[in-house]
Amino acid sequence: MNLNAHLSELPAAEAAAFRTLVARLQAAPQREPAPQLASRILAAVASERTQRPTLNAQPITTNHKPVTSNYRLWRWAAALAAGLLAALTLFDRPAAPQPADPAADPAAWLAASQEADGAWQPARHGGDPAYRPALTALAALALARDPADRFREGVRRAAAALVAMQAADGAFGGEGRVRAYNQAIATCALATLAPHGPAAAAALERAVACSRAGQSAEGGWDYEAGSEGNAAVTAWQVRALAAASERGVGQANIPLRKGLRWLRGAARGAGGVAYHRGSAGRSESLAALAAYTLMTSGRSFEGLPALGRHLTAALSAADGAADCYRDYAKVMAFESAGDTARAEAVRGGMLHRRQAGAQDPWEPIGGTLYTCAFTALAARQ
Repeated sequence: MNLNAHLSELPAAEAAAFRTLVARLQAAPQREPAPQLASRILAAVASERTQRPTLNAQPITTNHKPVTSNYRLWRWAAALAAGLLAALTLFDRPAAPQPADPAADPAAWLAASQEADGAWQPARHGGDPAYRPALTALAALALARDPADRFREGVRRAAAALVAMQAADGAFGGEGRVRAYNQAIATCALATLAPHGPAAAAALERAVACSRAGQSAEGGWDYEAGSEGNAAVTAWQVRALAAASERGVGQANIPLRKGLRWLRGAARGAGGVAYHRGSAGRSESLAALAAYTLMTSGRSFEGLPALGRHLTAALSAADGAADCYRDYAKVMAFESAGDTARAEAVRGGMLHRRQAGAQDPWEPIGGTLYTCAFTALAARQ
């Protein structure tokens, strides 16, 4: 059925509203319609037509202004009903089955929410669809970290999905902030997951080249052009380049060194990390993320692991409000520094807040995919 042909008969505002309704129905999990629903709709339309013998008459006019006939109204109603039925029953994207409680086993929830193409759809779970590459990357990294290795096939499919999302220039979509975020995390996932095959190897080379082209002269990366860098996106890019270098991608080495130098310059003597070098304020999330990056991605460089441990020592193990990104970064920093007691304290608080249903500030961007991915990444290994 050609819905556009029917929609062309509707006023523009009604057609736009109908398309919005169909899009929302398509994004919702599929439901099995009641038996004979289509037959009942069509029978009701036919019955109404037989009760109105003047439906085929010419439109009535008053002062030369046509009044829409009942026939056209019922044609529109039939098109709407048929369109709703088509959206509910004929949409070919499979629904994502989900466990009832994503807080109970976030990795299993992620695995059950994976789409047929290997990616994840943020719109299904309260997230922004613009971040689909980054959220697919985070979910894949979370599944790959599962200590029981339950999700090997899902990780393979996710890596293939990331390769398929990549553009010819090595980027993963979006503009400005979205592009920078997708690029850093998707490249990190490709390099970390190390999928086999020439297509994956070529995709990683393109991703690293794209990241290298976006690095500032000072060695950092930022969401906006003209900046020397910010600590958050620079840390993710450094992690991506370190993993790529370990996979034998030679072009990753120079930007990796420059990125580590930038992060070292963002660290403060008292233990904080500036979002932009020289800026005021202190963020526990940034300090933890930078510390973890320096201790792991910078482990081959003199002085950087020690700096990472210094930053970790200044972190607090107790936080009130939910923040899955901050808690994940802290767990990774504490574990890398060998401070398992504080890592467990942060992990326990994180899980408690998730199970209590505490609102996370990152949910408007990534929805349940974001909170589940970081909770799974922070799980005990």
